[in-house]
Amino acid sequence: MRHFNLLVAVLSVFGQWSPCFAKSTGGGYRIKHFLSSGDDATIVSIDVGYDSGLKSGELFRAVRPSRGGVGFPVETGILKVLSVYEHEAIAEVIREGSSQSSAVYGEFSGVMAGDLATTQKLVIAPAKVLAPEISVKYSALFDDPKANPYTYELTPGGKRDLRKVAEQLASFRAGMLLVEGHTDQRGSSDQNQIESYQRALTVRQILIDEHGFDENRVTALGLGENEPLSKVILPGNADRSRRIVLKVVPMPHAN
Repeated sequence: MRHFNLLVAVLSVFGQWSPCFAKSTGGGYRIKHFLSSGDDATIVSIDVGYDSGLKSGELFRAVRPSRGGVGFPVETGILKVLSVYEHEAIAEVIREGSSQSSAVYGEFSGVMAGDLATTQKLVIAPAKVLAPEISVKYSALFDDPKANPYTYELTPGGKRDLRKVAEQLASFRAGMLLVEGHTDQRGSSDQNQIESYQRALTVRQILIDEHGFDENRVTALGLGENEPLSKVILPGNADRSRRIVLKVVPMPHAN
């Protein structure tokens, strides 16, 4: 992957992050990795969860230390937060590089895994808007999720419903498609995490194999019981919480 290779090259030259750099930037969150590969990859995972108070739509500067691992931070891009989860946030790179990073890093001037996302107030217009998301209940796609918790195949009706969803998604100029699996709060937290991820993987694979989606642009996320639609246990709430959510991230500069 482009960003992994670049990270290895840069770390071999500039060494590890230094405490004084983190202090000089006013703190920040680590950019963990890109969620797709290739030269046009734009979606990253940031090492920060919703306990931080971070919200969708917030902007970050991506920065890296100057040569030697100390001194002034060099801006490598601008990020916009798309979604915030328990232990990570998903963000889009909406601006790559800067004149300063081009001068310091040359071909490594853009955002890379390992950079810091610093919490600075930024104003950029026009703001990018996440395309509408589509939510489908497990019961519409799979056999009874609680009766057969280890069966992750779609029913014939579920395949028909997913085909309709795929047709809707095809109308967007998607840069990335996030397939999120969610469960209710009943049962083991660990098992709910596994179940949600396996079901998201099933949907991802069918979109790729049967509907022609690019495997490098579809990412499965298992969120378990962390984002129930309601924390009140009432009839119907659990069924609504057990769902697949498909979120389209538009192509950069798409109309």
